[in-house]
Amino acid sequence: MGRTVAVLCVPPAEDVVGWARLAASRHLACRLRDHPAVDAVVVATPDVKPWEGLQVTVVVDPPTGWQFGAELARIAEEQEIERLVYFSAGSGVLLGDDELDRLVEAVPCEPPYAVLNNFYSTDFGVIAPPHGQVLEPLLRDNPLGFRLWEADYRCYELPRTVGSQFDLDTPGELQLLACHPGLTADLSAAVEDIPTGAARALLMTLTEAGEELVLVGRVGGVTLRRLEADAACRVRLISEERGMEAEGRAARGEVRSVLGLYAEGASPGKLVEAVCSLGDVVVWDTRVLMAHRGLWPSAGERFAADLLLPEGVHDAFLKEFVSACARADVPMILGGHTLVSGGLLLAVELAWRGGADRPKRYLPLALPQEAERKTDGF
Repeated sequence: MGRTVAVLCVPPAEDVVGWARLAASRHLACRLRDHPAVDAVVVATPDVKPWEGLQVTVVVDPPTGWQFGAELARIAEEQEIERLVYFSAGSGVLLGDDELDRLVEAVPCEPPYAVLNNFYSTDFGVIAPPHGQVLEPLLRDNPLGFRLWEADYRCYELPRTVGSQFDLDTPGELQLLACHPGLTADLSAAVEDIPTGAARALLMTLTEAGEELVLVGRVGGVTLRRLEADAACRVRLISEERGMEAEGRAARGEVRSVLGLYAEGASPGKLVEAVCSLGDVVVWDTRVLMAHRGLWPSAGERFAADLLLPEGVHDAFLKEFVSACARADVPMILGGHTLVSGGLLLAVELAWRGGADRPKRYLPLALPQEAERKTDGF
């Protein structure tokens, strides 16, 4: 297979999401270090201390700042990597052993090839070989699949599962992760102060045939199909602006949201009131609304909004929006793309886990497959 090296890109832990990412990345680094198909593990980070004693190679971010593609290309060249197993911080946290094996050991064809968790918005994957001229122009990992395809790599995608789609991007995902009974001790400690009331309300709604989930944001078909198959509740869906980051529409100010257009003629409070009137619990990828309005506040403000803390938000529109969400009569979980993709997949699994006393969704039985009838052309 050639020299296979895992590279984890881990920014400094400066907030609750950062500490959770660090805990998840440390655990993943140890799993990769011990994997027989991985020759070495490299961690790109500005902070060496959390990695001491883990028997991994630490590459300190340059003083000029981190530029994703250029730094990944530099590491690939310096480490003489022939097969790069890349993970962004917080991705792969729920990968099962079989899924990790499938990724690390994948050799689907002769190089050049890539095996990605999501071709349209990549968080992790295998790249063989990691050509510097291909990687260098990338400012972030989301469009990695597009870039590799344009460079004539054969691009494959892992099955869309909780493990391949769940990532730690916002406090929205942390609220669901905090309900997971199988976390490592470090990750449990990182999320122990995260509120879970709205998340647990979502889990109950998913098992109730008479209730309705309102789902807003960049929701894909995989999530919707899983909900159709396994959620007992009804689902009211407003899906829009998938790929806005990977395709550069957010950066170019081209995002257009139905709810954003509604908010141009109504106050943030009226917008929240209208959405909450549609169901019993709301899960909202608010980055689409922010991008529609040309907003991209600091991570601290975005995360304060996700935690329904208006005092941590400065923009007037967003502050009023968050205040309305905090006052809402129905539980609301706010976050980003992962919340309405891997987050919802995780929620469905958690909703039914160990729920022997929970009502099962009523479903019609499928008719036994009839033997094929021979006809004269009809």
